[in-house]
Amino acid sequence: MNNTTIRILVSLLALPLIYFIIFKPIIFNFVILISIICCIYEWFKLNTKKNYIFILGIIFLVFFSYACLSLYNASHYNFHFLWLIIISWLTDMGGFIFGKLFKWKKLTKISPKKTWSGVIGSFVLSQLSFLVLLISTNSFSILNIIFFQSFLCLIGQLGDLLMSFIKRKNKVKDSSNLIPGHGGFLDRLDGFFWIIIFAYIFKI
Repeated sequence: MNNTTIRILVSLLALPLIYFIIFKPIIFNFVILISIICCIYEWFKLNTKKNYIFILGIIFLVFFSYACLSLYNASHYNFHFLWLIIISWLTDMGGFIFGKLFKWKKLTKISPKKTWSGVIGSFVLSQLSFLVLLISTNSFSILNIIFFQSFLCLIGQLGDLLMSFIKRKNKVKDSSNLIPGHGGFLDRLDGFFWIIIFAYIFKI
C-alpha cells in the first residue's frame, strides 16, 4: 500500500470526528487536549536548539488551544467551527489533488512539493466550505463568505509554508510519524493553527 493510499484512508477514518465535533463537546475537548500534547512533544523533538523560536512556538500552541476552545464553545451547534475545519481540510486536499494532477511550476524552494496548481486548487476547493453554513444559522452574505474563505485559505497555506520552513531549517521531512501517511500532528495542523487564530482575532 503506497503512501497516498494510506493518507486517503487515514483521512476517511477521521470523518466520524465530525459527529463528535458537533454533538459531543467533552470528546472534542479531549481530542484537542491530546492533539496539543502531541504537538508540544513534536515541537520539543523538532527544535534541537531551545532558543527564542522554540519559546515562541510553545506560546503559539498555548494561544491556539485557547482560541480553539473559545471559538468552539461560542459556536451555534458548532457548525461554525466545523466550517473552519472544512476550510482547512479542503485547502489541504485542493493543494494535494491539484498538485498531483497538474504538476505546474514549483511554488518555492521552502517546500519542493508545493506548486502553483496546488495553490489554485486550494482556493477552488476551499470555496465548497460554504455548504456547511447552509445548515447553520449565520449572518454572512455570499460575498462575505467567499472573502472569508479565500482569506482563511491563504492564511492556512502561509502557515503550511512556515512549518515547512522550520522543518527545513531543522533538516527533517516530517515532525513525527504519529499519523500514518501524514507525518505528525504539526504536519497536519500547521495551516489549521493559523486559520483558528486569525478567525479568533478577527472574529470571523
